[in-house]
Amino acid sequence: MSQFFDFFDGRQIDWRDGRPVWWSLAPLRYWSDLLGETVVIPAEFITDLASAPRLPLVWLIAGGRGTRSAVLHDFPYQFGYWLLNGDRRPVTRQLSDAVFYESLLADPISGAGRLVAAEMWAGVRICGRGVWHDRPARSPALNPEWSRDWGVIGP
Repeated sequence: MSQFFDFFDGRQIDWRDGRPVWWSLAPLRYWSDLLGETVVIPAEFITDLASAPRLPLVWLIAGGRGTRSAVLHDFPYQFGYWLLNGDRRPVTRQLSDAVFYESLLADPISGAGRLVAAEMWAGVRICGRGVWHDRPARSPALNPEWSRDWGVIGP
């Protein structure tokens, strides 16, 4: 059964483009039934969480929901891979988005039921393409040391 093993433990360290920027203080682990493995988001990962547009209706529906899922989803959107069993494993955008949806439903504290999870999934499918292809520029802006040390896989 898909599940998070940890709470998100983070500290706001910046404010960029109208959004808070967070630094994770501890690893975040998620077992995915879709992957059949545990994804590990390491401590010291820098994320802007879910980038829900600040339009009033969109923010009322999805804003502030699915924090752990947002961290899980943001990692491959920055680097193009997940850490699975200690290895960097390339991830497609489609798989990243599918695991995001799966994790929203699996997380009892996400605040997203089926309808909101589906709306959030549709949002990343519709609006995420540009962000996915902007990884080489976006990742060094948020995570300069990680981008240098770990690398970014492709657009």
